[in-house]
Amino acid sequence: MKEKKKDSAETTPTLEELRMLVQDHRVCWEVLPEKISVKEETSLKVGFDLMLYGTHEEGEHPTPGCEKCMEIYRDLRRIANSIIPKEERPSRYEISIYESAIRYNRIRGNRPDVELTIKVLHRSEYELPVDECEVLCLNEMKSKLSELGAQERRWRE
Repeated sequence: MKEKKKDSAETTPTLEELRMLVQDHRVCWEVLPEKISVKEETSLKVGFDLMLYGTHEEGEHPTPGCEKCMEIYRDLRRIANSIIPKEERPSRYEISIYESAIRYNRIRGNRPDVELTIKVLHRSEYELPVDECEVLCLNEMKSKLSELGAQERRWRE
């Protein structure tokens, strides 16, 4: 009986594999506040959105939802799963589902990006303001991204 080979998305990638994914897709990241409305024209920062961006190779003319876009998203998800804290904490993390969209941003040179968002929120009592645990968890994830070679906001050769 043949052993079924695990899909690469099911296996835990090594540090070197993750670094290669970051290089291959020129992964960048940025952080935006997660806010809720509390009163008229007032908002409260309750968490963070850690955005990961991976791009198509130069010269490619991608279409939203193409096979390469889905590959980039799967690889971004592997990276996201590797940087999220494993132990239970007062914060929780939500990884966005795949969106069949290509994003262009002047900051990253208008390259064709696939985006994945990791929400960093309170495990309970969602409406509380950002606390020390969320900041610590975000900083740990940013540090892990740096270790992998991902770059803040834009890719620098």
